[in-house]
Amino acid sequence: MSLFEKRSLGVAVIAVATSFATLPAMSQVQLDFWSEFSASPGLESITAIVEAFNEANPDIVVTHTGFENTPYETALKTSFAGGSPADIVQVNAGGAMFQYAEAGQLLDLSDFIAESGVTVRPGLDTFYKLGGRAWGIPLVLNIGNLLYFNADMLAEQGIDPQSLNTWNGLLEAAETFKQAGIAPIAFGNQEGWPGNHLHNHLLLRLFGYEDYVSVWFRTLDPTAAGEARFTDQEETVSWEMFKELQDRGYFTAGYLADNYPAAYRLFLNEEAPIFIMGSWFLANIQSIAPDMNFGVIPFPEVEGYPGKQTDLVTAGLVVSITESSEHPEEAKRFLEYLMSEPVQRQWAEETVGLTPYVYDTSNWDYSDEFKRIAELLANSTAAVPFGDMLEDQACNVPWTWQASQGILTGDITPEEVGQGHEDCVTDLMSTKFGI
Repeated sequence: MSLFEKRSLGVAVIAVATSFATLPAMSQVQLDFWSEFSASPGLESITAIVEAFNEANPDIVVTHTGFENTPYETALKTSFAGGSPADIVQVNAGGAMFQYAEAGQLLDLSDFIAESGVTVRPGLDTFYKLGGRAWGIPLVLNIGNLLYFNADMLAEQGIDPQSLNTWNGLLEAAETFKQAGIAPIAFGNQEGWPGNHLHNHLLLRLFGYEDYVSVWFRTLDPTAAGEARFTDQEETVSWEMFKELQDRGYFTAGYLADNYPAAYRLFLNEEAPIFIMGSWFLANIQSIAPDMNFGVIPFPEVEGYPGKQTDLVTAGLVVSITESSEHPEEAKRFLEYLMSEPVQRQWAEETVGLTPYVYDTSNWDYSDEFKRIAELLANSTAAVPFGDMLEDQACNVPWTWQASQGILTGDITPEEVGQGHEDCVTDLMSTKFGI
């Protein structure tokens, strides 16, 4: 099915929207909805969803505004600081959302979700709950630590894709491509988050999932603290391994200047054979290079460390209602609509995403490639959020996003990053919790 030829599904979506409608009010309630959906396929899908809701709910008009990813983070912070955020906001799950919840700027949706009759997948509490309260509804679930490879390019160099299942195997394959004059790993860290992600995946492999969760979550929940610290060897080694990819010449030339679209196009244009990214990237492949012969596996296992290749990193987006909204009940109707099965199906099929809710997806129109990705989650030994979802942004942004850029420029060493990160966590825990 093409993106907007899903007529039968569209009828179901409108039917669900109609079920949430009430008698038209004397005047329409205007609701602003901000998101990071500014490009295909997310923009088209959310636009259709909003239009269907508005058509079925004539007493409410939801107006959607989509921003590019990184500028959106700035726009959100500015609007919250100025006391004028949109009524409804899409936010990255976890720490990115919790900063606004801690500041009293989001509506507590605990009772609303409990009474909705919709069941959230087990294990996703850290996406949207803090202090036992729900501050948004999950919208989409993704796997974050995947390695995509160009099967034809590997075959040309005589590389067995199975060799990529280990870190040493990945390095050997990368060296083979380098010797052939091909930069092996498409990478662009202009915005900092791709470097944050790569470090994150390495740290999960080196720490193992239990220490990984405890070391990240301390600034949001001090009771989660274990023995692991950012001054431990695993943190230093993870940054050294990250830097090694640059030192060996395995990143594409624009590793500091390129943004995400520039980097992924190097992979899609078959200029680089390897791209480390999340499940959301499959939508780009299907829309830009649908005939590409590619494979996808979980991020490699690192020999000698406890993390398993089947330990997955998860990511998600949530939708929240701001405390300053003058129309919270109408906003809840839109959120209830977003959680409904037909809308979740439409969003999942059109954007190639996993639903965060317990629905029977056996008849959903997923591609064979996406079904393989979904099977990775079903067969995982652990599924844990990104570190930047588990940690207060006051420490995470400077000591992972920005630190990943500093490591590449040589302005800071792995040891200095680990010490600075731990100092930030210690100071913040003292300020927030008196510890």
